[in-house]
Amino acid sequence: MTGVATLGDTDLPGGAGPGEASPGRPMLASSGDLPRGAGWAFEFLWDGLRCLARTGEDGLRLVTDAGRDVTSHFPELGVAAPWTATSGLVLDGVVVALDGVGRPSAGKLRRRHRVAHPSEILQARVPVSYYVFDVLEVAGASTRRLPYRQRRELLGELDFSGSKVVIPPYFAGVDADAVIETARRYGLDGIVAKRLESTYQVGRRSRSWIETPVRRSQEVVVGGWVPARGRPDVVGALLVGVPGEAGLRYSGRVVTGITAAARRELHGVLDVLERPDSPFAEALPDEAGGGVHWLAPRLVGQVEHRRWTATGLLERPTWQGLRPSHPATVAAPVLAAPVVDTDLELDDLETTDGPEAPGAPIRRAGNELVAAPTAADVESALRSRFSAHFVHNTLTAIASYVRTDPSRARELLTEFADFTRYSFRSGGEMTTIGDELHNAERYLTLEQARFGARLRAEVAVAPEVRHVLVPPFVVAPLVENAVRHGIEPVPGGGAVSVFAAGSGPDCVITVSDDGAGMGPDATRAASRVDQRHGGIAEVSRRLRAAFGSQCDVHVDTRPGVGTAVRLRLPAVTAATAADQVLVG
Repeated sequence: MTGVATLGDTDLPGGAGPGEASPGRPMLASSGDLPRGAGWAFEFLWDGLRCLARTGEDGLRLVTDAGRDVTSHFPELGVAAPWTATSGLVLDGVVVALDGVGRPSAGKLRRRHRVAHPSEILQARVPVSYYVFDVLEVAGASTRRLPYRQRRELLGELDFSGSKVVIPPYFAGVDADAVIETARRYGLDGIVAKRLESTYQVGRRSRSWIETPVRRSQEVVVGGWVPARGRPDVVGALLVGVPGEAGLRYSGRVVTGITAAARRELHGVLDVLERPDSPFAEALPDEAGGGVHWLAPRLVGQVEHRRWTATGLLERPTWQGLRPSHPATVAAPVLAAPVVDTDLELDDLETTDGPEAPGAPIRRAGNELVAAPTAADVESALRSRFSAHFVHNTLTAIASYVRTDPSRARELLTEFADFTRYSFRSGGEMTTIGDELHNAERYLTLEQARFGARLRAEVAVAPEVRHVLVPPFVVAPLVENAVRHGIEPVPGGGAVSVFAAGSGPDCVITVSDDGAGMGPDATRAASRVDQRHGGIAEVSRRLRAAFGSQCDVHVDTRPGVGTAVRLRLPAVTAATAADQVLVG
């Protein structure tokens, strides 16, 4: 969360008891490590604009930390929303704008925050939502003395249908590490732990709320250093980067963590590597500083950071020390922001299919068989791993069980953690059909929590193909396609089936549903990269990249009957791969 709403006592409706201040200032969290033990709930941190919202005779009003009314900046939050017609409601939350892969984006939000009366085009291009995590008044009556657990229950009973209000989930009675691992994998800033019995302490920074940021590790190549101010022989900052196609790509200036011990470790090493020109492929931004001592790009170090920014820089990096790795092994993660400009949709990325050469689709790394990744692989992996629609709906479904069935909520959160852990594996690493379909089963379990009896599912793998190698993320997009575009549009729901079995020297995977089906136009669109129908073309490209002409994708669909997608690929296992040559 960014921004702390600071309102005057007369800015919001009454409801405070005798001797109480009006709820004009939000409660603040203290920084610290994750608390352990019972009595705590956990929420995700959402990077956005902290606002208190109230409803009155004039509708919705949003006020920021400086007491600035920003209602006109975000008109869609109050338009045609029934809840804004109810006077005396005061909420605490964050205005959030999501990037192209479903993460809160401060850059996108700034584009909206600086425009007092945005056009409909800007509203459509940069939509926002109001993520509400607390309620301070209902019908003018204060709820601040209620414990957190009761306020969250009360918040869950409010009707925000037809609006841009999102009630993000909270998790009680679950492993804190599972929650923060989920935040890490989805690019969120961290989590906030809140005591279940804590009251809302207006304007105070309390240990009843503890904010823990996500820290991520990244290996980097040192390309230069900047002297400390007034001390020309002392390292004040390191300029680091990661290798890219054009050379070493600048990733940021590291100041924090350059301690006396770090300088001793670097002493004598930097002089040997000094060179007259920059090793970075592009000109450095002004913030890199002047008086740089350039280095040959041979030193590898490790930093901790919050996240990758939209411009390809490490946010708040902290130096952890040198590492014995080779510079060629250093790479930014697939999910790093530089891969996707937050002002672009995934469909705006350019992809190129390289020529299929015999023996090229599969290569060996050490003792592992891996698929050679292409630019299309990166796009496909991003699209399949980051569905904001799925993430939001899954977390909302889990949150609905927290109060009514805590054990079910814990089970679903574990399934979600396992699903994301599998989905964030390296895009070039081959997996097995058994593991791929097991992950599809996790996906269907999570969707069944939302659809209930409307979604029936069956997953089966024949023993003889369980260990057949397949590129990861080729089944998940097809299953999501079946649920979102086959079952969800049908009022009565339907069934999704996923089967894998042998067929001579091949393996056949079938993903089918008895839902809405697709007409001829949709079938033709599915042969391209068509987001509406689940990325069938991306799956085909991934299979071709791994198996060349030895694989096949067939779509059979009829409106009102359903859709079946069949994947045929060679039945190659890790045991037979060493003796078999795959011809592209």
